[in-house]
Amino acid sequence: MRSLLSFFTKNVLLKVASFNGIFILIKISIGAIMSRIIADYAGPAGMAIMGNLRNFTQGIQTFAILGFEHGLVTYAATYRKDFTELKNHYKTAWSLSIISSLFLAIVIFIVAPWLDDYLIATDVSFITVFRLFAVSLPFYVVFIFMTSLLQGFEVFKRYIALQVVISLVIFIISAYLIYNFNLTGALYGIVLVPFIQCIIGFIFLKNAIHNQISFFELIGFQWNQQVAKKFFSYSVMALVSAFLLPMVAILVRNEVRTQVGDAEAGWWEGMIRVSSYYLLFATSLISMYVLPKLSKNDSAIYFKTTITHFYKTILPFLLLGLIAVYFSKDLIVQYLFNAEFDGMKPLFKWQLIGDFIKIVTTVLAFQFIARNDIKKYLVAEIVSVLSFYIFSMILLPLYGIEGIVMAHVANYIVYFIVIVILLKKELFNSAS
Repeated sequence: MRSLLSFFTKNVLLKVASFNGIFILIKISIGAIMSRIIADYAGPAGMAIMGNLRNFTQGIQTFAILGFEHGLVTYAATYRKDFTELKNHYKTAWSLSIISSLFLAIVIFIVAPWLDDYLIATDVSFITVFRLFAVSLPFYVVFIFMTSLLQGFEVFKRYIALQVVISLVIFIISAYLIYNFNLTGALYGIVLVPFIQCIIGFIFLKNAIHNQISFFELIGFQWNQQVAKKFFSYSVMALVSAFLLPMVAILVRNEVRTQVGDAEAGWWEGMIRVSSYYLLFATSLISMYVLPKLSKNDSAIYFKTTITHFYKTILPFLLLGLIAVYFSKDLIVQYLFNAEFDGMKPLFKWQLIGDFIKIVTTVLAFQFIARNDIKKYLVAEIVSVLSFYIFSMILLPLYGIEGIVMAHVANYIVYFIVIVILLKKELFNSAS
């Protein structure tokens, strides 16, 4: 018993996972209640429309910060003891991302009527929603800079506590808006998120890095061409994903709405919501633990040791969790949604299989980000996006909405094979 206790207390990954697990439980609880509220007050069609808006906002937010998220975490971890270089990197990134966010804000403000017609396509005008989102973009940039410091300096408790508080506040505000204003409130709830994140982030960042450096010392307008080039390599990787992933999701969802119906598109969106709850545990853990680790050491041996440790420590728990989700699907649909979403149930098995392969592959793929390997990252990402779209277009007419989640599985099998081929030296070469 004492040796087992010692193992848990000395295992940093398990410590992070336990803190992260608390956050995920809270997130799932909040998401469960929110899913039911959306199902009752917006319905499957409303959930599909929310999916389109969420895909759009996530893609634009990545463009606003120019895809610097992982780069900021990497350099915060690399230069956590060299404040001169840290300031140099952060101020250069700040100059670029603030200008980018302001430019995008102006463009979105102008084209809001067209966005409303294409993404929402209802009799009610939601132009103001898009214009409010435009105003929120600089706030999102500020928030990402703050959280990148917490992750890079490995202040995991503070980072997870921040995410918990933000989730609770967003839930309260969104639930109020949906309850009182239905779909309109749901859409406003999405675009208000960056304002809420930024305000709470300032409170939590205070003294978060042990008084070593102030956040305001790291932001400001400064230019270093060499640093900018380093960040733009991360930018290329993130922006390709930010453009392709939401675009394909919107295209596929609109195709589902056209070929099958709005309700079926809502079932798929509901399945994505359920998937996002348990995937959040894995992806946030990879981002918090694996990326900073791989950024510190570029040897093949260290890479294999890190991913093997992650697989042995975390994958068994994740697999058990996914199996539990499958056998609980009837309860999940009953309590998280309502009878209108019963068509979701056949989607679970395919979504869970695809998500497990996705988790296994994502751990490997983070090596491209840690090593700033643009070419391999782009090859893998483009193949993945194209394969999902192609499989979806083939399987949707044959199997209806179930064909989309079957395409999800086929896509991640292809993605895994591509990643293994691209990382064959690191994975199979015994040299360091």
